Amino acid sequence: MLTPRQAQLAFTPLMVAAMSGVISFAMTLLNHGAAPGLLRVWLQQWPVAFAVALPAALVIVPSMRALLARLTRADASDRARRLGSMG
Repeated sequence: MLTPRQAQLAFTPLMVAAMSGVISFAMTLLNHGAAPGLLRVWLQQWPVAFAVALPAALVIVPSMRALLARLTRADASDRARRLGSMG
């Protein structure tokens, strides 16, 4: 089992692997067509997509989290907890 910290660190690379795989397959299918050799071409392109997407995600994800944290307001139950409520 992973600790919460390990799970947090594993999230971005795993999400990038899944998303780059799906997107690179879709783009390979569109460009190559459902012709013989599709799988081979896709498996050659996927590492390239991953190599581009991982560094981008490592920069973009923290920036988006920070932006969303600034744009998110606490609801009433969060404010009550911060004020020392027993709820």
